[in-house]
Amino acid sequence: MSDDAILACEGLGASYEGREVFRSLDCAFATGVHALRGANGIGKSTLLRLLAGAKPADAGRVWIDGIDLMQAPEGAKRRLSYVPDESPIYPFMTGEELLYFVAAAKRTGIDATVDGLIGAFDLTQHLRTRFDAMSLGIRKKVMLCAAWVGAPRVLLLDEPGNGLDLTSRDHFIRLVRLWGRKSAILFSAHDEELASACGAAVIEMRSLLDSGQRAPA
Repeated sequence: MSDDAILACEGLGASYEGREVFRSLDCAFATGVHALRGANGIGKSTLLRLLAGAKPADAGRVWIDGIDLMQAPEGAKRRLSYVPDESPIYPFMTGEELLYFVAAAKRTGIDATVDGLIGAFDLTQHLRTRFDAMSLGIRKKVMLCAAWVGAPRVLLLDEPGNGLDLTSRDHFIRLVRLWGRKSAILFSAHDEELASACGAAVIEMRSLLDSGQRAPA
């Protein structure tokens, strides 16, 4: 693992429904904003889930801010945030409950950055709404607010621009550019304008796959 890497994996392998997605994948990301680009089904979402510990890897290791995710998952996960493209698995939880749930898991509170994001996203009136009653856009905004709880060193975001209105999108871009100075932010995006506006270094998923042993199609 590179000395300046905040997020890294080595020999990572994954399969889905009996089919290999990739094997022996290595990557390392230092402070900054990084955007994964590639065709649907190539493995972007799978990689983000593995790096976040949301899906167990078939093989390999992941480090979050120098902590081995497999050996010390609690410590590693307190330093990372993960926002899937899909809704969370807590349909009966309100937005406010999710924020406090995440804060409790990270042994922290809701700080000024999260409060500012709630205001910028105009979410105050929605925080007591259950997730199964929210629109896609509101769900995504709440999840993004939760991502900044605990001042994470690593942020993993799957298609974060989906469902955002223009005002929220602009605020998200400013926040990502600011936090990219002190954190490693990795997100998947088909939206090249978003990646460019965030100042992201674009990484082709295919090049990551080809740097290891490419799984058969």
